[in-house]
Amino acid sequence: MTHLCRLFVAAILCVFASQGALAKWDEERDVTTNGKDELVYYSKTNDQGQKLVLDKYVKRLIFIQSDRLYKRTIRLIKVDGQPIEVMSDPFSRFPEQTAITFENKDEVLKKLFLAKKIEVFIRYNRDEAVSSFQIK
Repeated sequence: MTHLCRLFVAAILCVFASQGALAKWDEERDVTTNGKDELVYYSKTNDQGQKLVLDKYVKRLIFIQSDRLYKRTIRLIKVDGQPIEVMSDPFSRFPEQTAITFENKDEVLKKLFLAKKIEVFIRYNRDEAVSSFQIK
């Protein structure tokens, strides 16, 4: 009987461990404008309340920060310490959001999905800041 109990406890622990391994990014679901398709986006929020959304459909990152300085430029991110040059484009309808795009989209998207730490280097006019996102 104790052997069966041990197997049951081990099975439960394996289920919890596998869920933790798969839950690196938080999932967000959205429905398309026609209401037919459901889209899944992956996001992570850091301690400062900034959010990073991994958009696998358009193959880009979206940096979201609610602040008074909406004009921001992002030219570099680091994925697990490896620098990647990027381009940024603010959304005109949502000024707190900035799209981050890259040259080799498929390769960078794979690195982002498997990353443990992402650093975003942001420039506000002349001021610079670094936002870090721990992905566990």
